[in-house]
Amino acid sequence: MDAKTPHPLPLSAAQKQIRDDVPLVCAWALVNAFAIAGSQASLYIAGYTHLACIQIQSSSILPCLWIGMLCCAATQSAAAALALLLPCHRRRARRALAYLALAVTVLFHCMYAIHFWISLAAYPGGYIFGWIVYTVVICYMVVRDLTCLTDLLRGDAWLGQAVV
Repeated sequence: MDAKTPHPLPLSAAQKQIRDDVPLVCAWALVNAFAIAGSQASLYIAGYTHLACIQIQSSSILPCLWIGMLCCAATQSAAAALALLLPCHRRRARRALAYLALAVTVLFHCMYAIHFWISLAAYPGGYIFGWIVYTVVICYMVVRDLTCLTDLLRGDAWLGQAVV
């Protein structure tokens, strides 16, 4: 054999590594869970220091929504952490937990949108910055949720690699 032709049997065959989408979806759920907890902590700090904030006195649905969002945070983080900690050979259980984490994340985003629209409907004249920023944030969350759902529905692969 001359030096220019490759050996017919290479020492190691390059194999495609298939990566599942569960860590991606679980990371999205964990980021949302920590965002819920952080925003709730900042609201408690703002209430404790008596900052001038908008308060809707007549609505009793907003505290209920916050309690529901905190319950979503606990469920999201538990499902995502369990899905990440399960071994890779338990693929069905991991995917089921990833679907649960994503479903609770979507539920949180619906509650967040309701909370946002109730808060802004109470003060219809002002806060154009809030309308723009939070509408963009809600649209981003919806797109990200749909992306994670399509990744999970497509199969156990990124970038179009199918599991055989």
